Amino acid sequence: MLPTPSAETTKTERLPTLTGKKSGELILIDKGEYGEQLDLLAEAIGAVARLNNRQGARNAYDRCVKAIFETGKVPAACPTDGGARSP
Repeated sequence: MLPTPSAETTKTERLPTLTGKKSGELILIDKGEYGEQLDLLAEAIGAVARLNNRQGARNAYDRCVKAIFETGKVPAACPTDGGARSP
């Protein structure tokens, strides 16, 4: 029997939706700095999305491996590609 991963190791993260609540206070910020901050925010959001996709794939892989060990057969829901790996 394979060990069961903890809930923390299989947890996915979700970012809250930006609501754009206005405070009524205006501030000045350099256009270049603002653009850089937006770029970094977009990169962070993309990183969370990629990590969630990887974790989802890992969870599916772990379920398949567990099923193989328990039954000795590859379940139909588990894709196989003949051992080929994508880069």
